[in-house]
Amino acid sequence: MFYHLRMNRYLPLLVLIALTGCAGAKLEKQKKEIDELQTKAGSLYSQLKETATEAETLKAAKAELEARLVEVSGRADAAEARVASLSNSNRSLSDAIGASKDDLGGKLNAVVAEKDALAKKLSDTLKEKLALERLKTVYQSAREKTVRELDKLKGEREALLLKVAGADTTVKAAAEARSAAVLKTREEMGSVADAVLGDMQNGLARVDQSGETFTLSLSDSALFEEGSAKLGEKGEALLTRVGTALKGLSGKSFFVQANSDNSAFKKGLLGGYAGHWELTAARATSVARWLHEHAGLDPARLSAAGFGEFRPVKPNDTGEGRAANRRVAVVVSPAP
Repeated sequence: MFYHLRMNRYLPLLVLIALTGCAGAKLEKQKKEIDELQTKAGSLYSQLKETATEAETLKAAKAELEARLVEVSGRADAAEARVASLSNSNRSLSDAIGASKDDLGGKLNAVVAEKDALAKKLSDTLKEKLALERLKTVYQSAREKTVRELDKLKGEREALLLKVAGADTTVKAAAEARSAAVLKTREEMGSVADAVLGDMQNGLARVDQSGETFTLSLSDSALFEEGSAKLGEKGEALLTRVGTALKGLSGKSFFVQANSDNSAFKKGLLGGYAGHWELTAARATSVARWLHEHAGLDPARLSAAGFGEFRPVKPNDTGEGRAANRRVAVVVSPAP
């Protein structure tokens, strides 16, 4: 108990001592922190002072740069003014050079033109000289050739004079033979004309001679019905007389040609030929076949062709002309 009483007596003192110890330790800590802060403050002050010095340095550098900028701007303005002046000078110089160039170009062109003219004149002179030399050579060659040909012609002339005497006899004989052949053809044509004399008087037939050839033309109405290639009774009777006359001719060939006008072609109710060409071809064949089968003409000497409306003998603008174009012709000529 005494111990407890004694402890109670000294407890406040002990607490005070403990508190004082704690306060001292804290005070030491705070003092240490203050020292550290002062050290940092000194370092910051030094840095601030250095920054202020750098700022002064930068300010001075800025002022110097601004001064240099002003100076450079002045130089740039002066340079621009000089460039403008040089540009004006260059334009003036270019204009002067262009004028001089044009003047020089004109003079150069004149010189070139004069040179070309002289060159052309020289070339023409050389060509003329060469042409004269060629003409001289050609003339000399032609003269020599002419002399040779004259000598040759003299010999040929003498030979021809000898031949002419004999040729006259030959030509005369040939002319007489042709004349005789033409006369014979006229006689043969006359025999055929006699066979169709009545038809000729009625305008249904005609005969024409050309040298050793003659042509017997028969109207289509005397042989066929309109639009038909079949011989009618009158047509067969007419061809009988014609065939008899033609068969008596020797050494002849017979070419049957059928023709038409250009009128509009009419087809039969049951069809028929497509046009004049087909109809005339059928009619020519029909006449040639009849002359062979009924008149006895040699088929090796017979031929036939249809010419449609393409070989008129008269214009088709009148009825008479169209009637003349609608025909069947038998061309009689010497056999090959």
